[in-house]
Amino acid sequence: MKTLRRTMSAAAAAVVLSVSLTAAPAAASGGLHAVDLGTLTGTCCSVAYDLNDQGVVVGASQVGTGENPPERAFRWRNGTMTDLGTLGGSSASAQAVNNNGWVVGYSLLADGVTTHAFLWRPALGMLDLGSLGADSVAVDVNDAGVVVGYYVDSGTLRGFRWANGVLTQLTTTSGHPFVPSGINRYGMVSGTAEDQPATWQAGTVRLYGLLGAEGTALNDYGDVAAVTGYPYYVPFVWRASDMNDPLFTPAATQFAGTTDINEARHVVGWRQDASGVRAVFWSPTGTPHLLPGLAPGAQSRAHAVNKHGQAVGQGNLNTTTGDYHAVLWTH
Repeated sequence: MKTLRRTMSAAAAAVVLSVSLTAAPAAASGGLHAVDLGTLTGTCCSVAYDLNDQGVVVGASQVGTGENPPERAFRWRNGTMTDLGTLGGSSASAQAVNNNGWVVGYSLLADGVTTHAFLWRPALGMLDLGSLGADSVAVDVNDAGVVVGYYVDSGTLRGFRWANGVLTQLTTTSGHPFVPSGINRYGMVSGTAEDQPATWQAGTVRLYGLLGAEGTALNDYGDVAAVTGYPYYVPFVWRASDMNDPLFTPAATQFAGTTDINEARHVVGWRQDASGVRAVFWSPTGTPHLLPGLAPGAQSRAHAVNKHGQAVGQGNLNTTTGDYHAVLWTH
């Protein structure tokens, strides 16, 4: 839900590909091992989208059986997975959690059709954040409780910022939509605008100039993790100092992408080769580490990393059925 693919120009692709698709030997795991977080009901399937610095993990878990069962937002803490409920509908998904334990995501409403962004707080439960258009999704929340996300307006995705009960639209100075992917402690928002990575802060938008790419996350220093668009999917980091750092990819990689970056400039994401998709953990120097799966040869994908270098995502249980569980990679 956080990633919106774009098509980049051939000229821009050539600039990035000249540095970023350099293969590098991949270490086995970066010192991390995989922990299966299970599911809410013991059946397939679940995925972890975020974790905070206390190790609280949030995501979504399917409930029930049969084809396309509903999913529910979960909070995992100290080995226990808890259902966070819904806004009246049958399904919900948690997308992010801050260091106060506040959780954001989206939920189906009681009408069974409309989806709204939510904010869940430990003492208050789930709050409907509404929408400035039709369906809405919250993608991140910082420690000040400021929420960012996007909504649908006549088929177009537009960004929003929610603070102290007030929902406002995010746009560029020329009025184009700004679609967020994350927010840091200082209120800087990463995302995509005018078909390129961008940041928004206090009404000022910075465009990074690489058409067809998207900003997937940022850290408290203002470093932006990004990925070029179809058909290349090349990962890189745009430092606050204006330096574009390539993220090297393991040998035989066909595509790769970023999903999160922490203050130590550890980046997580994914790579794809002929055998499928694997979770990747990049060191601050851009060296890739393939993260271990839940089974030998099974596919996986990393979605977030905290300040301790712990990561979360999803991993297939085997190489045959496609069933997957939420994963915590930890030291």
